[in-house]
Amino acid sequence: MIINLRSDFEDAFLSAKKALKAGKLIIYPTDTVYGIGCDATNNEAVGKVYEAKGRGEDSPLSVVMADLKMIGEYCEVRQVDEVYMHEHLPGPYTFILKCKEGKELPVSRNGKIGVRVPDHFFCITLSRQLKVPIVSTSANLSGKPPPTCVEEIDKKIADAVSLILDGGKCKHSKPSTVVDLVESKILRAGAEGGRNPF
Repeated sequence: MIINLRSDFEDAFLSAKKALKAGKLIIYPTDTVYGIGCDATNNEAVGKVYEAKGRGEDSPLSVVMADLKMIGEYCEVRQVDEVYMHEHLPGPYTFILKCKEGKELPVSRNGKIGVRVPDHFFCITLSRQLKVPIVSTSANLSGKPPPTCVEEIDKKIADAVSLILDGGKCKHSKPSTVVDLVESKILRAGAEGGRNPF
């Protein structure tokens, strides 16, 4: 099922909440590219994301969180990390942080997690309303280009989800810049040209 976010936001939002609570997958727009996601605390649902993408479970998946407060609930955040993130979020960045002991998520096995607070009202509101992180990995088969609009979503990926939310062309239309705050280095120069946040 495809719902247009711009013309039917309320229905789209309620349908997305219902799907995620039921352990289903959705495809949704962010400020960078379209993501495929689920409740990041649901082991079975996370497994379905790996299966849909054809990606090994040893490869971590990033997550959307509502705000810096939620990030602090799940991750170890130094004062200097908080300053960097405050300056660049919401925005097209993924920040790698250490997981707090006892707050690990099934999206990563290495003790670290990539967190996003996209500059997109739908994503962060959905996470805030559900009070959980939402898986945010690009909605493409592993190794293929990430979609920047609904028309670019591969049929195999589309068939694996219960809901697709059409928000038009993504603002940046390129993947996020990935910054490892544990190692203090940029892992991927993406949207905004990989501008160094340090």
